[in-house]
Amino acid sequence: MDKQLRGDVLGVCAGGHMTDKLVMIHGDLRSGVTVLSAEFEPDLVGGGLFGPILRPPYLAPSPETVPVAPETVLVPQVLRTASDTDPDEWRGFDTPGVHGGRLLRRIEAGLPVTLAEQAARG
Repeated sequence: MDKQLRGDVLGVCAGGHMTDKLVMIHGDLRSGVTVLSAEFEPDLVGGGLFGPILRPPYLAPSPETVPVAPETVLVPQVLRTASDTDPDEWRGFDTPGVHGGRLLRRIEAGLPVTLAEQAARG
């Protein structure tokens, strides 16, 4: 089944990882950060993309995208370091600087993943 969202998507972190499904957002995608990985990008965003977008270099940036470094928007706990050498731990994420395994674990645990969210929580 294809994934279609009618209306706007608002979130702290929007993540996309490879899928063989058609992904369509019939409104705006607004997030504190959007992380795209493994050839994933929405097939349609009917509105605009708002917020920083982290992506692998092979995905073409959308015209309104301003490049950002992961360390300027993500908490240090989800950044990949030189000691992170096991790609299985990254959970297949190929977005430079992002440790997919730790990112997903923090999202599942309800912990902040963006610096802005961390600052807002105190």
